[in-house]
Formats: sequence, C-alpha cells, structure tokens
Amino acid sequence: MTWRLVDAEQSGGEARLVETDGERVVVEATRPFPVGATLVVEEPDGAAQYRIKVRGGRRAGDGWFRVEGRFVSMTKAERALLLERAERAALLEHAPPKADG
Repeated sequence: MTWRLVDAEQSGGEARLVETDGERVVVEATRPFPVGATLVVEEPDGAAQYRIKVRGGRRAGDGWFRVEGRFVSMTKAERALLLERAERAALLEHAPPKADG
C-alpha cells in the first residue's frame, strides 16, 4: 500500500505501509522524519489523508527510511477504512500470479 507524502515545506515523496494495527504504524518513506514530527500521507486517489506522529526511525536502505509512529486525529470510521484497505493490499501482494490461458 503506497501513499503520497503531503508536506508544504518539502517536495513530496512516497511512503509505503509496512505494518499497522490501526493505532501504531510502521512505514518506509523516501525522506527521513525526526522524532516528534508529524508525517502526513495521502491515498493515491486523494480519498483519505492520514497523520502519523513519529516515534523513531532509521535508514532502511535503497534511499528509503523506516519510520515508526502512531496515527493521530483519526475517527473510528477512518481507522476501519484504513485497516480494510491495508488488508486488501496485503492480500493482493501475496496473491499467486494469474495463469495465462
């Protein structure tokens, strides 16, 4: 599941969801974020925006940074939608390839 980074001070970027339980979250981002920063990500279709309060992070390699934090300012409906989309994305990533024919 890939999101677009939304930040008025920086020049965009990407973040991809690694894991979440609906409250805590781990993402890999194309930019580092300091502890205490608020990372704002948006669905590619612009349907939803999520705010993540950064708890820690480190370089993940290949130009990506692992960022750990928690979601802030989310309604129960937004949290349920996020978990549904994350589950769907995980299922698609692990689906066997379609056979030609």
